[in-house]
Amino acid sequence: MTYQNRNSRRDFLKKMAAATAVATVASPLELLSGCTTAEKAAGMPLRALGRTGHMAGIYSLGAQAAVETPGKEELAVEIVNRAIDLGINYIDTAAAYGRSTETISRQDAMGTSERNVGQVMKTRRNEVFLASKTHNRTYDGSMRLLEQSLKNLQTDHLDLWQVHNMRAAEKANLDSYFAEDGVIKAMEKAREEGMVKNIGFTGHEDPEILRMMAERYDFDNVLVAINAADKYYKSMIENFLPVAVEKGMGIVGMKIPARDRIFDHGGIITMKEAMDYVMSLPVSTVVIGIDEVAELEENIQIAREFKQLSADELLAIEEKAKPHYEHLQFFKDGIGEWPAEW
Repeated sequence: MTYQNRNSRRDFLKKMAAATAVATVASPLELLSGCTTAEKAAGMPLRALGRTGHMAGIYSLGAQAAVETPGKEELAVEIVNRAIDLGINYIDTAAAYGRSTETISRQDAMGTSERNVGQVMKTRRNEVFLASKTHNRTYDGSMRLLEQSLKNLQTDHLDLWQVHNMRAAEKANLDSYFAEDGVIKAMEKAREEGMVKNIGFTGHEDPEILRMMAERYDFDNVLVAINAADKYYKSMIENFLPVAVEKGMGIVGMKIPARDRIFDHGGIITMKEAMDYVMSLPVSTVVIGIDEVAELEENIQIAREFKQLSADELLAIEEKAKPHYEHLQFFKDGIGEWPAEW
């Protein structure tokens, strides 16, 4: 599906905005009596995370960047604590998150993010909705990863466990994932035993594989790459987001600034434009990795001041991103390559 002219695109965006209005159930002030201290402090709009029962602030913490970098443990803990202090109530991490350094390989760095988040979770677990992921596609392998994730995160359960990074090349393998020895059976077993409360999947390469997953099974949540350049190549907004909305899933947006590439070339758009664009769509929340506490505080302020963009305002931001869309969609199948350090 591609909207060939401005009017049809505007109409589509108006429909998305209408769905966003439904998703934004209430503000912290309207829910004051039922809010946690963190939610009251956030001062940002809250949206239902699908059918999980959780009300998420529209901006959440993605535990990558500094939080997944070996040697930055003190900064990582400071970022996580500061996020919770300022009202963040959703944290996203993964068993695979860990950034290579000059002395530590990518493989050896895996688990760094979970361990750093775990340093905070050991005392503040009840203040956040905690999500992690399995990059294994088998029952046994995923269960082993879950055991390690729980250990790393210093908790006895996850609020959300997701199949990490569904790729375009996996379309032919889906039957095996749902087989008795597949990852989905591991998720069901973990949910039955109380080790996880909700299950989902994530992806950034191709909307078709995400649509296939959503149509095959009633997952609770999806983490999906969406930014202002999305419509120019394998659009998640056009080809997957309406399916997730119809299924009633929690929808978490990622790759909002495209690893900060959206600010290259003299600054295509600002962080406020980047965040407001995605938060104006029917997502439950957005996650962004943080390098410094000041970035976290700036993003939270943007979320607190968020006002729904009109269809014309969304179109204007899309036009700004158009000349650099390939640069901003590097994570999609067939368009580019990840930076070497990732």
